Amino acid sequence: MQNINKQSSSMTLRDIPASIFISTYANFLKNSGQIQFPSWIEIIKSGPHKIYSPASNDWIYFRLASLVRRLYINGGQGVGKLRKIFGGKKKRGSKPSTKKNSGGKVVRLAFHELERLKIIEKDITGKRYISKKARKDIDIRSKKIFLTLESQNK
Repeated sequence: MQNINKQSSSMTLRDIPASIFISTYANFLKNSGQIQFPSWIEIIKSGPHKIYSPASNDWIYFRLASLVRRLYINGGQGVGKLRKIFGGKKKRGSKPSTKKNSGGKVVRLAFHELERLKIIEKDITGKRYISKKARKDIDIRSKKIFLTLESQNK
């Protein structure tokens, strides 16, 4: 019993599944009401490789949560790297498909919102990292998620 308590006291984001954290953190960002987006965010595509805009109106919150998770785990990633990560295949009919990057405006907009909320911050070289306060908050949320998952499995 003591080993479980020691393990659960040092739970971080790396110890829980990505999909569960992203959906939980996206709901937290949506319910906080502090996120401000332009009106055109509902009608744009997420990149040139997509045919239609996302079906869900909450897709931007999931993108924010995914960015927070990526920066927590890897840190120091810029717009170009994240465009490549969120990109996909462009279907071109009978021609072979090609790899396309995601839209850069969406990533930059997400960075600006996360910086405004003080979740991420830039260092001297311009790379973005999770702030210490946000890291503590994410660790606390991760521990709560882990404990709920652990209690559901029993």
